[in-house]
Amino acid sequence: MKHICEPVKVEFDEFRTRYSSLFSCPNPSVDLLLKFLSRRNGKMMRPILVLLVSKCYGEIPESAYHLAAAVELLHQGSLIHDDVVDESEQRRGRRSANAAFDNRMAVLLGDYVVSMALQQITATADIRSVDMLSKLIGTLSEGEINQLNALDYDTLSEDVYFDIISKKTAILFSSCTELSALLSGASSQETQAFREFGHVAGLCFQIMDDILDYHSSQETGKPSGNDMKEGKFTLPAIYALNNSCLDWSGHIKAIRSLSATPEQIKEVTDYTVSNGGIEYAVRKMEELKKQAIQGLPAFISPAIREAFVSYLELITNRAR
Repeated sequence: MKHICEPVKVEFDEFRTRYSSLFSCPNPSVDLLLKFLSRRNGKMMRPILVLLVSKCYGEIPESAYHLAAAVELLHQGSLIHDDVVDESEQRRGRRSANAAFDNRMAVLLGDYVVSMALQQITATADIRSVDMLSKLIGTLSEGEINQLNALDYDTLSEDVYFDIISKKTAILFSSCTELSALLSGASSQETQAFREFGHVAGLCFQIMDDILDYHSSQETGKPSGNDMKEGKFTLPAIYALNNSCLDWSGHIKAIRSLSATPEQIKEVTDYTVSNGGIEYAVRKMEELKKQAIQGLPAFISPAIREAFVSYLELITNRAR
């Protein structure tokens, strides 16, 4: 992580100080919720992307700090809402907001954090950023809706999977890189290249999360095997079951209807692991990583290019 942040070490320290200062409120009830959330800051993967892209163009402008805060706040708000929808009791190895308080309070906290994100993006004084972040909120919700609708599907589709993770995860990464490039005065071609890098990085991030669901839960802070318990089929299982000579339709229906027994879930999980599902997902992720690196603009400095490569390595090698 230190190597990734090296080109923006001073700026990242400045960002963290600014970001921490946002989590206070004169209202003691709201302040209690914000303090709870402030103790759960992650690795700031999305703000780092914002700063790295901006650094490619020289001194990081004030607007980039507001953008970095906005995307991280929006990410935090969406996670709170996700935990309510998924009825998750843990986030990053600790109690989720809905478990610590209740669903009503968690939803309100999520709404409050999203409002903080909108305030930060407005502070960029860039109408393009305001427009894109506003649309991003809708896209994140659309991804969640599509994921819930997928519970009614009879078949498993890679295309549907990638559409969902593009809207639920990758869109936030690509917004970081695209908006940072725009605010830094990048050309349309450079902006598109950075947008694509962020999109692919986000896909890799989610695929790795889905792989980790079959193994250790230390990185995600969620119980392993959680996806199928929630009726979700991710890339490893989609590949393994679609390329099986066995009939898994009964298991698929049971898992998606949330009526599967622990034995049925274990059978699908074991089959996925033993019949190439994990290996396929890793290959797909490595292909995407290579594509992202090749697509980086040629003008960026060797140090920042190395930071981008290390960023992808961190994403794709978590707990492997």
